[in-house]
Amino acid sequence: MSKLFYECKEIAYAYKEKALEYKKPFFILLFIYLLSFSAIIRSNYSYLDDMGRAYAGYHGWLDWSRWTTEILATFVHAQWHLTDISPLPQILACIIMAAGGILLLDIFKKDLPIGFWNIAAASLTGLTPFFLGMIVYKFDSPYMALSFFVSIFPFLFYKKSLKKYIVTSIFCLLVMCTTYQASSGIYPLIVLFLVMENLKSGISIKKNLKFIGLSASCYLISLGIFWFFFMRPNGVSVTSPSMLIPHIISRYIAYYKIICYDFTPLWLFLILATAVLFLYLVCKTASVSTIQAFLFGILTVLAGSALCFGAYLFISEDAYDTRCMYGFNLFLTLMAIYISYHAKYWISKAVYTALAWCFLVFSLTFGNALALQQEYLNYRITLVANDLNELELMKTDEMKKIRIQGSIGSAPAITNMAETYHFLGKEIFSGFGEGFWGAYYFYHYFNIPNIEVITEDDECDYQNLPLIKDTMYHTISGSGRNILIKLK
Repeated sequence: MSKLFYECKEIAYAYKEKALEYKKPFFILLFIYLLSFSAIIRSNYSYLDDMGRAYAGYHGWLDWSRWTTEILATFVHAQWHLTDISPLPQILACIIMAAGGILLLDIFKKDLPIGFWNIAAASLTGLTPFFLGMIVYKFDSPYMALSFFVSIFPFLFYKKSLKKYIVTSIFCLLVMCTTYQASSGIYPLIVLFLVMENLKSGISIKKNLKFIGLSASCYLISLGIFWFFFMRPNGVSVTSPSMLIPHIISRYIAYYKIICYDFTPLWLFLILATAVLFLYLVCKTASVSTIQAFLFGILTVLAGSALCFGAYLFISEDAYDTRCMYGFNLFLTLMAIYISYHAKYWISKAVYTALAWCFLVFSLTFGNALALQQEYLNYRITLVANDLNELELMKTDEMKKIRIQGSIGSAPAITNMAETYHFLGKEIFSGFGEGFWGAYYFYHYFNIPNIEVITEDDECDYQNLPLIKDTMYHTISGSGRNILIKLK
């Protein structure tokens, strides 16, 4: 026990020194994230589960086996009943992401210093739009960021202590699995890039196979422990072996179709240019032949483009949410980090820096669009509430069953912006429409008396109710206890 305590103390001291060494790059990266996400924080938009947690105070993470999130949230919120304490969780997420970005730079830097170009490369971990699907959540975001951090942390030991690397890998991967499983592609992705670095530097295949085998064993042990001891039944399963390869190919193609549709032509061009520069620099800086180096580089790009999605390539259920594709951020970041350390001329580094700038601007656009949507949402609900207030059938104490049909869609300004940024039209939740979450804000936040929102079919034929009110924004039909609101 005393030996373990001594080792922990030694590790803590070593990383205290490292933290002091990297405090300037850390604060620069933290500033970039806080600036980028300031509009999202300012919008104060309650996104899906945030509405439920702010209203009812529940946790709900155990439905997805996120045990660590369940525990940490209780400490962060200082009680079991959760309340909205934003912007603290989102600021914590920025701090964790900045720390993770600096660790990533440290893992790949060798003897090189960390400068502006390296920080710009690392910023892509949080700036690439798929992270917006995480930072937008007021309650979940710090634990999603933690899953990224713990996936990186074990690699601080991979050349220093085999024992520490194994122990930290298994432990940290378990934390990843019990915080946010979308980060499941990060660990194998870093292994892939480290192996590529070793191979192009002339380190033997035998040594690399040992590292791959060790890392794969840690990964599979952690997933096995999670699967058998911590995973709760939720309908998620792995695709059958006979359909596994076709399923992986189909899911892979679907993910990149989404990327090609959601990203602007400029973004796609800069991403392609980053990949080409990465391949060029792998060949240029290699100790082996150009053909071998190119082969290592192209295999890294092809394998990395798939590994970044982690377990989501293998599960049978659809997983196309923005946050499920977060691993792509790291794939892009690792190529940019390699360029930042190996390119001699600033023009090469300007490519991924321009991409980071585009993403920073889009993050601000996204946050301001959320604020617009919140205004539009409140306006549309107020109109419906006022019209309901004028109805005679609402003036009794009898409980009314209200069914909502349609959706308010996006605010007009967002609809216009979405012509350039397709990502906006898909990712911004309207807040008022059909379904459980579509009706949640209207039902719980406006204190409309004696109503019950019906989201599933019941005995009433709502489509044949007589029309009571017809406006440019909605129609209201109703009779007795039943009301149908059709949103336009």
